[in-house]
Amino acid sequence: MKVLFFASGAFAIPAFDALRKSAHSIVGVVSQPDRPAGRGRSLTSTPLAAHAAAAGFDVKKIQNANSPEFIDFAATIHADVIAAIAFGQKLSDELLASATCGGINLHGSLLPAFRGAAPVNAAILSGRKTTGVTVIRLTNVMDGGDILASRETEIGDTQTAGELHDQLAVLGGGLVPMVLDRFESGDFSGRPQQLELVSKAPKLSKAMAWVDFTAPAEAVSARIRGLSPWPGCQVHFVSPDGTRRISAQLLRCRAEQSGAGPAGTVLHNLQVGCGQGTIQLMDIVPQGRKQMDVKAFANGYGLKPGWQVKSGAADTLSAVQ
Repeated sequence: MKVLFFASGAFAIPAFDALRKSAHSIVGVVSQPDRPAGRGRSLTSTPLAAHAAAAGFDVKKIQNANSPEFIDFAATIHADVIAAIAFGQKLSDELLASATCGGINLHGSLLPAFRGAAPVNAAILSGRKTTGVTVIRLTNVMDGGDILASRETEIGDTQTAGELHDQLAVLGGGLVPMVLDRFESGDFSGRPQQLELVSKAPKLSKAMAWVDFTAPAEAVSARIRGLSPWPGCQVHFVSPDGTRRISAQLLRCRAEQSGAGPAGTVLHNLQVGCGQGTIQLMDIVPQGRKQMDVKAFANGYGLKPGWQVKSGAADTLSAVQ
C-alpha cells in the first residue's frame, strides 16, 4: 500500500523504519515545522523529520495540515492510507478522505485507557503494571477510532517514562505494517472502543515537577518514574542543621515495602521514608550537572541518613484518572 506518513516525535521512528522494510511504500513524509531548541535556540527539525531526511526522504513541513492548499496537495499523492503517529496536529475528515482507505494512528496505550497527549506517562503515574500500544482508525474523535490491533507489555518496577516510551515505540512499530497487510487483503475490520473504560492522559507541564513523600511508596515511585525525564521531580536535599541545600531532579527509584521512616527523611542505604514504606533512590541529576547514581551522588555531596528531601508538593499526590 502507498502510505502518506504524518509524524513528528521519535515515537514514530520504529514504525517508519518498519514500513520502509515492508512490502508497503512511503510515498510522502509530513512533519511539523522546525522549532527553536537547545541553549542557542537554533531552529531544529523534529526527530522524525531529521530521521526521514537522513534516509533520503523529502520531508514536507506543515504548520497547518488541514489547510485547503495542503489537502489539495495530499490528493495529488494518491495515497492508499494516511499513517499519523505523534504528529501533533489533528487531521480533518477532508484530509483523511484524500487517501483511499482513510487514516490510521499508533497510540502509546491500550485504548480506551489514556486518551490524550501523555499516555506513556499516565500509565506509570496511575500505578499500572502493564500497558501497551494500539493501532486505531483516525476519526474526528481524538484517540476514539475503532481498534485495529494492539499489543500489551509489562511496566518494570524501576522503569521510567522515557524508557517505556522507547519500548512502546518498538513494540508498536511492527503493528503498523501488519495492519496494512490486512488492509491490502481486504480486511478493514476493527472493534469499537468501550466508552465506559475511557480515561484521560493530559499534557504534562513544568508545574507537575514535584513529589509528595507523605504518599505511599508505590505512589511516590510512580510519580518520580512517570515524570522522568520530563518535567521531572525537583527536590532539595537539606542537611540536618539546615546549612546545606542541594537542588536535584529525581529520575529513578524503587518502592520498598519492608522499610519505614519519617516521610521525606533519608534513611539507611539511602532510602527515603514515605507515608507508607520507603523508596530506594537510584538515579539523580544534581542541578547543573550530569546524571549519576545515588552512591556517586552521596559520595560527591555528602548525603547521609538524617537529611531531608523537600519538594514543592501539592497537598496530595493525585494519579492520572
